[in-house]
Amino acid sequence: MSLKFKIITTILVIAVLISAGSYFVYQKYYFPLLLENNLQSPDEKSVEITKPESGKLAGEVKEIQETLLKGYKPYKNIEFGFEIQYPDYWTVTEKLEENVRGEKVKEFFFISPNSDLRFAVLPRDGLSYGLGAKGTSTPVFIGGFSGMQVQYVLKDNRRLWLLFPRYGLSNWLEDLGRLDIMTSIENTENDTQIFEKMLNSFKLQK
Repeated sequence: MSLKFKIITTILVIAVLISAGSYFVYQKYYFPLLLENNLQSPDEKSVEITKPESGKLAGEVKEIQETLLKGYKPYKNIEFGFEIQYPDYWTVTEKLEENVRGEKVKEFFFISPNSDLRFAVLPRDGLSYGLGAKGTSTPVFIGGFSGMQVQYVLKDNRRLWLLFPRYGLSNWLEDLGRLDIMTSIENTENDTQIFEKMLNSFKLQK
């Protein structure tokens, strides 16, 4: 066997070994890695597609949160069909009281601590103030419905608003619910601003 033939044979064997080794490495390591990357690519694309949706959802949540007044908390009562926002440092009380006819009725009070300042949601005949003088009546828009507002100035200079929505609270039947709003003696102007915000947030369910 000549030297030239041996060299050629050796080169061919080395070439076959290199090819076989390369194919083995490709099948064993590179191909699975490539396959894994290709399988992951649709997920990566779907992530890119869903990112705008996620941003949109976050925007929707932000928009909902922005409807909540700063420094206020929401209150919703399904039984009586109303919702409202009130200052977050106030307290909420639900009471069973006796009305002027001796009936037990439910009343809702939103009260400023250490003050006679309050916002109440009551049946129309829930409280009687014994007001002798007539108040000033004006038409208003309450919780999405037209209604009537009667304003009084009490003897101690507090302001009292009685508001009667045309559509009553669901569990008090139509035209039976009312809002009672009373300021404190100390700061009627600031109290009025709070009441306006609460009234703007007040909603009645149809």
